[in-house]
Amino acid sequence: MQLRARHIARNVLFNWFGTIANMAVGFFLSPFILHRLGNVAYGVWVLAISVVGYLSLLDLGMQGSVLRFVSQGHTKQDHQGASEAVSAALWVRLQISALAVLLSAGLAVVFPHLFKISPELAGDARTSILVIGATTAITMSMGVVGGVVAALNRYDLQNYASLVQSTVRVAGIVVVLRSGHGIVAIAVCELIAVLISKLFQIWIARRLYPELRIQLKRPKRETLRKIWSYSSYTFLITIAVQLVYQTDNIVVGAFVSTSAVTFYAIAGSLCRYASQVVSSMDSTFMPAASTYESSGNVEGLLTLYRNGTRAMIMVSLPMMITMIVRGSSFIGLWMGPEYSHSSGIILIILSIALFFSYANRTAGAIAFGIEKHKAVALWAVGEGVANLILSVILAHWYGIYGVAIGTMIPSLFVHLVLWPRYISKLVGVGSSEVIWGVWGPMIVASIPFALASYAVGAFLPARSLAIFFLQVVGTLPVFFLSVAVVFRTFIQRQILPKVRTFLFAESS
Repeated sequence: MQLRARHIARNVLFNWFGTIANMAVGFFLSPFILHRLGNVAYGVWVLAISVVGYLSLLDLGMQGSVLRFVSQGHTKQDHQGASEAVSAALWVRLQISALAVLLSAGLAVVFPHLFKISPELAGDARTSILVIGATTAITMSMGVVGGVVAALNRYDLQNYASLVQSTVRVAGIVVVLRSGHGIVAIAVCELIAVLISKLFQIWIARRLYPELRIQLKRPKRETLRKIWSYSSYTFLITIAVQLVYQTDNIVVGAFVSTSAVTFYAIAGSLCRYASQVVSSMDSTFMPAASTYESSGNVEGLLTLYRNGTRAMIMVSLPMMITMIVRGSSFIGLWMGPEYSHSSGIILIILSIALFFSYANRTAGAIAFGIEKHKAVALWAVGEGVANLILSVILAHWYGIYGVAIGTMIPSLFVHLVLWPRYISKLVGVGSSEVIWGVWGPMIVASIPFALASYAVGAFLPARSLAIFFLQVVGTLPVFFLSVAVVFRTFIQRQILPKVRTFLFAESS
């Protein structure tokens, strides 16, 4: 158990390394792209990515099935079963990738008419969508073999590949924008970066799992049935994720204005960065849960839920509090004062919903890992549909703020009402213990940090990003000290003995 916990922690640390690198790229690159392109062109770029993002629905949830069956097959030494699963997924995805290219061509034709793109940008918008569609096709097809790396819990190597992709992407975008090019050149840079990264992942997968044999032929009907029985509900969740996270920009572009997409996308990008940090943790929990379940380790699942959820909240709460309390000021320093007010309000609304979704991310990873995600899929679809309907209705009344409120309300219902009851079926923890025993202490521990953040922002407003980050780092000890006080018994009984054992073993 101790070795397994160390392995999970190691994966999380490597994921954080990759996430921090990607966040740094996005943090410095986003304002550079925005100010080079301008509000309208940047809004068109965001809309193009959002529209083509729907092509990822064609994945049909197969990425999750690759993770599940490769992890399970490798654990049980069933290399034939793992090979058949990967081969079947690749066989299906190659055909889907061809369909994605065709659909992107159709989207390119209608895109300028859907969002009233100006004639001078219409041609670039069409070409960009074609290139983004090709990038999506490459990600789908070649990503199957790359998913083997994650299934084997080698997140260190997966993050190295991600770092290669980020490096190529940043270098290319900076060069083309400084040369006076626009969104088409950015799309080409994205395509090249993805292609290089996927080829690197394929090479890694072959080295890690030489027993894996991939055959490009029609798979057995039993294999397809097994994959679809798992991935069908994952597919529903993918649809819901698209409705929740991609539709907002489209609703803003269709019912408010193209330039308003920029204001909404700024807040959305900060939420996306926070989600990347959280995802770098919960992505390691799914194969871990699958391994525990395959070996019959029920106690391991329970421990994974409790410690994983507390760790998830401990990581996400400082980010959410900072975004709610000081997000407006940060946006002003980051993107410019003209974006501070509107994007800041949107950020507050979205952050409230995000926190409770993060609190349930460990449970969600466990549900996927042990194939108990049917209910999760149905909730996710309901949330996505409700989000779309409410966002469209409220956009007429409150503009971009209404779109954010339409996203928040369904999310709060799902994560505050439905999830706590379902967790007991997963790991045997009652809903009252979830709220008061797992969530509650962490939330209480965050109150001093929230007060300190508000006081610093009110009495010592930052004049630069460097000062802002120093202030955040300076107030973080308040949060960790509060956590140490609230969990002092657990630390004394569980953490300190393991630290002493580790140090003693190292010295001997």
